[in-house]
Formats: sequence, structure tokens, C-alpha cells
Amino acid sequence: MELKVPPPLYMALSGLLMWLLKSMTPGLVLDSGFVAGLGILLMLIGFSFDVWAFMGFVKSKTTVNPLKPESSNALVTDQLYRFTRNPMYLGMAFILVGWALYLGSLLSLVFLPLFISVITRFQIIPEERALETLFGEAFVQYKAEVRRWI
Repeated sequence: MELKVPPPLYMALSGLLMWLLKSMTPGLVLDSGFVAGLGILLMLIGFSFDVWAFMGFVKSKTTVNPLKPESSNALVTDQLYRFTRNPMYLGMAFILVGWALYLGSLLSLVFLPLFISVITRFQIIPEERALETLFGEAFVQYKAEVRRWI
């Protein structure tokens, strides 16, 4: 499964599972406009991370295809990439937290660690192997200086 499933599909599946869990546990739902508003804010922040990080790839004229990291021709280490090696996946995690809050279902957050584990195992680790092969010591140094998530 490494590098076979587009990461947004993992996020969408996680979001669907969150919604299904919320639907199956209606008595455990928070009915608060504040919580829903906070959820919308977090989803917007996550989406902003994704767009900003995506634009960093476009600016560097390297591939944005997460299924083909070996096609990379530039190591992006500026902007958000100075703080996290994976701002797009971090953005997706923010979107999922926001979605759970918007649903009013804190129980749905049980799917967040699953999303993080799956995206790390089947996407991030293979990407890092490919980038280390392509960029060698520059990527090793970058990994030593910047955290994988936050």
C-alpha cells in the first residue's frame, strides 16, 4: 500500500468514519455553536496549510504528486517547511480535528491517531526514503533540523 493511495483519500475516509461514528452515537454529540465555529476555524487553518505548502512546491517547480516522490527535482525547505517536514499532512490533520469539532463528536477524534499512523507508515516514510535517495546529505540534515509533524 506504500504510495498507492492519494493522501486526500485517507483524509476523506477518516472524515467519513468520523461522521459514521457520530451518527451511531447521537447521545454523545456536543450541540454548541462555539465548538462548531472552532471546528470551521481549524478546517480553514488546515486548508490554508495545504494550499500554502502546495504553492511552495509550485514555486520550486517540483512535483506535487505524493504518489511519485522520486520525481522530485527540488528539496523544499522554506516557508512552512521550516517548521514541519509535512505541512500538507499536518493541514489534513487540522481539517480532521476541525471536522470532529464541527460534528460535535469528540469521540470521532479516535480516528485522528489512525489517520496519522496510516499516513506516516504508507506515505511519509516511503517519501522520506525517496527524498534521502534523491537529495542525500541535504535531506538527512533537513530531517535532523525539522520535525516530521510539529
